[in-house]
Amino acid sequence: MRRLVSVAACAALAACATLPLAHPPKIDVVGVGLDRVVGPDAYFSVVVSVSNPDDREVAIDALDVTLSIEGQKIAQAELKTPVRVPAHAGATAELTAHAGMDAVLLAVAKAMQLGMRGGPTGSVPSLHYAIDGRARVNGGASVPFSKSGDVGKQAPKAPAASSR
Repeated sequence: MRRLVSVAACAALAACATLPLAHPPKIDVVGVGLDRVVGPDAYFSVVVSVSNPDDREVAIDALDVTLSIEGQKIAQAELKTPVRVPAHAGATAELTAHAGMDAVLLAVAKAMQLGMRGGPTGSVPSLHYAIDGRARVNGGASVPFSKSGDVGKQAPKAPAASSR
C-alpha cells in the first residue's frame, strides 16, 4: 500500500510540473543581423526576447527558427542551452544561424530581380528577412512566433533581462 501511495505521489508531482501555463510566454524577435562572413559561410545573429506573464517560472527548452531572406529559406537556428524565465519577468536568447554563401547569393540575386529596397537616394539597400519559429516550453507546449524586417548591418545586441 505504501508503495502504491508513493507511486501516486510521484505521478502527481510529475503532472504538476507539466501543467499548461495559464498565460503562455510571449516570444518576440528583437532583430536579425549579419554577424560575419567567413569564406563561403555567412553567420547571422537572431536575438529573441521572452516575456513570462505567468505566476510561475517557465523553461524554454528549445527554440527552432527558420531564417528566410527575400523569401528564400537560407538557414536554421536552434537554442543551444535552455532559458529559464522567472514568473512575471523577461529574458533574452541569442541564436546563430549559419548559411552557405550560395544560399545568401541566391537571396541577393532574387532581391536584385525584385529591385532591392532602399531608403533615400544614396542610402544602402537592405535585405528583407522573415523568421518563423517555435518554442518548446516546459517540456512540451509549443509556442509559435514570427517576425519580418530588414537585416541590420551589425548583429543585434541582446537587451538586458528585466523583471518586475
